[in-house]
Amino acid sequence: MRVYVNLDTNEPVVSPTLTQRVNTFYFVRRDIVPVEVQFVRNGSVVELGAGATGAIGLKKTYTGNFLANDSGWTKNGTGAATIYQFDLNLNTTELSAEFNPDASTDSITCKLEISWSVSGTTSSTMPTSATVFNDVIRGGEGVPTSTAAGSFLLQSADSSIWSVSIGNDGTLSATKQ
Repeated sequence: MRVYVNLDTNEPVVSPTLTQRVNTFYFVRRDIVPVEVQFVRNGSVVELGAGATGAIGLKKTYTGNFLANDSGWTKNGTGAATIYQFDLNLNTTELSAEFNPDASTDSITCKLEISWSVSGTTSSTMPTSATVFNDVIRGGEGVPTSTAAGSFLLQSADSSIWSVSIGNDGTLSATKQ
């Protein structure tokens, strides 16, 4: 996931040149998401000052504990090619608790914030909504059994029901029910 942060407004934006605010981020529970952050100013990606540090976090409430966070990015590249990468682990006890005891919960909403410090000055993005969806593939699921569809039913325009089948040689046949 690539996130652009406008240094003039401290808001996540769509791209370096399209400065419309991103209102919601979307994640899937149990994933580890590489979040690549680029800082932008005047339509261009810029590199933060030497020794810059950063953190990213998801919280259900402003005063609560993190549901997920990474308190240290990896910097790659320089100048307009600078990327600050977090690895946001969404497989945490705190996040799983939000989906229990009802494991069929579709999603939860929370807040995402990115902070950074340069030369002793800390800044952060405006808190932004995030939706974390429950995961579908959890491991241990049974493999579906394939069936040979020898025939199927169709309804014609006059509401007649027809059984359509295919032979081993590829020949189709239809019988009115």
